[in-house]
Amino acid sequence: MRLSDPHMARETTPFCAILNQGRSYQMKEEIRSQLNDRQYEAVTANDGPVLVIAGAGSGKTRVIEFRVLHLVETGVNPASIILLTFTRRSAQQMISRAAGHDPRCQSVEGGTFHSFANKMLRRYSDFFGLPNTFTVYDEADAEEAIHRCAAQLGLYAKEKRRPRKDMLRKILSMALNKEVAIEEILQKYYPTFDQYLDEIKALREKYTEYKIASQCLDYDDLLLYLKILLENEETRGRISERYSHVMVDEFQDTNVMQGDITYYLAEKHRNVLVVGDDAQSIYSFRGATHQNIMQFPDRFPGCRIIKLEDNYRSTQPILDVGNAILDNMEHRYEKCLRAVRKEDSGKPHLIYFRDAYEEASWVADRVKQAYDEGMELSHQCILFRSAYITIPIQAELARRNIPYAVYGGLKFYETAHVKDVIAHLKLFVNPRDELAWNRVLLLVSGIGPKTAEKLLNEIARSADLDSICRDVLSRHGEGGYADGLDRLRKVLSRGQAALSAGEKCHGVIDYYEPILKEKFDLDWQLRKNDLDALEQISGRYESLRDLLVDLAIEPPERGVKDFHDTIWERPLILSTIHSAKGLEWRNVFLIGAIDGVLPSSYTTHDKEALEEEQRLLYVAVTRARDRLYVLVHHEGRNNGIHTFNRLSRFIDTANVRSCLDERYAPPTPAGAGPGARPVAGYEKSQLLKKLLGSMK
Repeated sequence: MRLSDPHMARETTPFCAILNQGRSYQMKEEIRSQLNDRQYEAVTANDGPVLVIAGAGSGKTRVIEFRVLHLVETGVNPASIILLTFTRRSAQQMISRAAGHDPRCQSVEGGTFHSFANKMLRRYSDFFGLPNTFTVYDEADAEEAIHRCAAQLGLYAKEKRRPRKDMLRKILSMALNKEVAIEEILQKYYPTFDQYLDEIKALREKYTEYKIASQCLDYDDLLLYLKILLENEETRGRISERYSHVMVDEFQDTNVMQGDITYYLAEKHRNVLVVGDDAQSIYSFRGATHQNIMQFPDRFPGCRIIKLEDNYRSTQPILDVGNAILDNMEHRYEKCLRAVRKEDSGKPHLIYFRDAYEEASWVADRVKQAYDEGMELSHQCILFRSAYITIPIQAELARRNIPYAVYGGLKFYETAHVKDVIAHLKLFVNPRDELAWNRVLLLVSGIGPKTAEKLLNEIARSADLDSICRDVLSRHGEGGYADGLDRLRKVLSRGQAALSAGEKCHGVIDYYEPILKEKFDLDWQLRKNDLDALEQISGRYESLRDLLVDLAIEPPERGVKDFHDTIWERPLILSTIHSAKGLEWRNVFLIGAIDGVLPSSYTTHDKEALEEEQRLLYVAVTRARDRLYVLVHHEGRNNGIHTFNRLSRFIDTANVRSCLDERYAPPTPAGAGPGARPVAGYEKSQLLKKLLGSMK
């Protein structure tokens, strides 16, 4: 046979290769059909630095999903792709969607900056002289450790009032995340604490020593240690070689350290794509910096900037308001949002009320009206800048029995009973965790702070948990706490022998239940539901260490809630603007659009903070899909003084107001809406006389 024979040439091409070529072509066509032009440009930009400016509702999640798929389809090893996001769930969802097209995408690594840092630090723990079983503090643990260190330094022994432990934690955390001196944090955010500068500096050193000795890291340390690891040329080279393509979502919300980590990971190969919206950078109070996204082209010269401006969420009249706010921003990437939806819902409304009670009554009426017309309560949202302005609306909703949920509240992992159980579990992983031991010992009947401190000193001299049980807990066989220590020794010894995280958790909860009943005698049964939920969660983990890390880095929001049956469906949402980012509702009511609230009075003398308040307004208006109501009440009170409110300066501009339909709400009829406005009642002496006169 001649080699030039075309039939022979076809026969020598492997059949699987032909199939792969056909499949690749089909996948390429599928990707193209799912995206608009700008999205497709971002998805197919495989190599080099890329900055994707994703306007609100522009489909950035789809871009990341299909870019993961495109990289894999074009031959990039899935295991060499890293996707960093701000919640593990969002990373898993995007990777899972990509894997729905090609199962190989399941091997892509995705997670938060903190979970990625935890993984790298476990792998390179020897670099820091740490065991890979180090403990990660949650926020409450960090505050308690800071408190212990402050007490050891004598900060609370003096007569002068000192900052609380949570405030000290915020100061140290903000200085680290913003990479500025403690002096600057105190001057800008906590000027009344200037007098404690030297003491806070000493506390930071003591706290750092304490964590090293206890083989513990707090949430901020994960990023700091990773940054230090990447600053080393050899380890940076190894990690960068491992991950040839880096993607970061919500880049506008990164802090200085996260920006540096992104740079170090991609410095050599420059294959980095970040997605974000500079106009939605609103988390400076968490340490995020607007400068990361603005300076990305400077750190990666020659980067491509791709703007996603087609909005799949809102109607054009709502976007016109957002675009007008954008036009008034000083530091921004220029963009103009265009609605893909073509229906015209009319201009959003700017409505003026006499006071907050009249505003609350009108909102409750409109929410009920929309519900009666077929719109679920959960498809409506009341947005606000600060929680205190919701008091009238919450009272009105409660009066009318309209169920509502306020975003925020105590997290599942922050409850005392769950933290008690977690403290016991931590001892199986890191028996040098002094903070966990202190909490566990103080739960033993008869042990107070002095006895606990004495036992902690003995524990610190022991090598492992077995020796602690044998040489410390067993030796204290006398005294009022002997039986309690013996019970503790037994549960720890049994837990050591248990293989799974679920078995260890079950044993600790059985041990803890009598303590639970004594400590929380009024509602221990409801709290037990939370512990049952924790046990169910633990059953999904093979490794107790992994369970504890996940609970510290990304704890579940809540355990078992006490829901009551109502005639309604899911509740109406009340949310701060900060908590609403990334969400959407059909109807949005933005209350308190007044100067001193939005922008907050605390920001009016700080240019950067004021610009962030303007971005908050942009985030608020772009949450609405169908209807947007911007509400203002004229009369207010400030420190007991009647005031006349002024429309927010961000709305009181010609271009924004031209996009809004302005009107005054009709006054509430006399006697209408009982409870909407306080009614004159009794003075104390009159009340006492009335009450006594009503008694037999």
